[in-house]
Amino acid sequence: MNYITVRFFLIVLLYTTLASTLSLKATAFNKAHLESLNSGVASWNKMRDDHKEFIPDLSGANLKGKNLRRVDLHNANLSRAILSQSDLSNANLQNALLENALFKSTMLIKANLANAVLSGADFENALMDGADFHNAVLEKAVFKKADCSNVNMKDSDLQGCNFREATLVHANLNGSDLRGSYLWRANLSRATLTGAKVSETTILDTGSFASKAWAEEHSAVMVVEHPVSSSVKTVSADEKRSGIVLPPGHADQRVIERPIEESNISSSKKDIVAQNIWSNADASVHVAYDRTLFDKLKRNVFDWNKMRKQEKSMSIQLKEAPLDHKNLSYADLNHAILSASSFRASDMSKCDLRFADLRRCDLQEANLERADLGGADLRGANLWRANIDRAHFTGATVSNQTKLNSGKKATQESATRWGMIFIAE
Repeated sequence: MNYITVRFFLIVLLYTTLASTLSLKATAFNKAHLESLNSGVASWNKMRDDHKEFIPDLSGANLKGKNLRRVDLHNANLSRAILSQSDLSNANLQNALLENALFKSTMLIKANLANAVLSGADFENALMDGADFHNAVLEKAVFKKADCSNVNMKDSDLQGCNFREATLVHANLNGSDLRGSYLWRANLSRATLTGAKVSETTILDTGSFASKAWAEEHSAVMVVEHPVSSSVKTVSADEKRSGIVLPPGHADQRVIERPIEESNISSSKKDIVAQNIWSNADASVHVAYDRTLFDKLKRNVFDWNKMRKQEKSMSIQLKEAPLDHKNLSYADLNHAILSASSFRASDMSKCDLRFADLRRCDLQEANLERADLGGADLRGANLWRANIDRAHFTGATVSNQTKLNSGKKATQESATRWGMIFIAE
């Protein structure tokens, strides 16, 4: 055994003897613990396996940009730690303390964060496909533009979370608490919400407040969160056990959770929340697409086509619309303004997209079989792995920023071969 190895284990053994005196609420990380982790994930994991009682204190540590794949950090104190741009894929963070930790642009693919405390953590732009947050405390955490596909957030505390423009495709939100959460423009395709709590302060992907009808449609639970009036008395479990019942004046701040009737929604509370509806959004944010048209297209393509046939001169404004994983087969979208919209893995077979504005659209893995894109503007669009079997592109415009289904950028040669117009950008 060489000198470095001996030194490493001496350090670990020294601080293992002191582990019982370390507090999970320490204000600064333990330098020896950080040094041990920086020695490598393999040796760190072996040390943790050999010393089951060891509780790492890495609170406030700077671990930005580290390769921590499969690292064992269960029960660790990582509150306020900087983990931005690190790779924590398949990491074990069960029961870890991660309050106010930074995970910006971090990879957490299939990471295990079950029962972890993550209040105030920042996951903006993080990639956490398949991560497990079961029963985690995530109150006021930020998930702006994060990829939360296939995450397990069952029974998690998501109160006050910011999910603006996050991808929650196939997410398990069953039993979670979404009261006061902000889901504007989040992609909830195929997410499950059975038993999830929402309230009048929950802002949905549409920008509107959660309602009883929405809750019923998604098998969620609509609850009310207003102070109990002085004429209403609730008895706590402690009071029942002690036999002491406080007078009504002492109970007026308790929160009652029960299914809400539309007539019970507090209009004053709505007014207050409405004033701050954009508090989690940038000042420049605006809803680019027509919400009514967006809902009609998603609801029923055949009714949509009937409407278009009756109102041929109607302007279709669906710029930046989130239409991933949608069934849009046969949809009439000719001359529609769809720039910067997302159609990832959507079924657009036999769609009429003639002369549509598809600039910068994400059509990755979309099914465009037999679709008509004649005259469409595809400059900057992403067609990687799209099914374009028997699709028509005659007269469509592409540029050197257009990514074809092969993954290669469009060229003058490829445009000519497809009967398209090439423009250099």
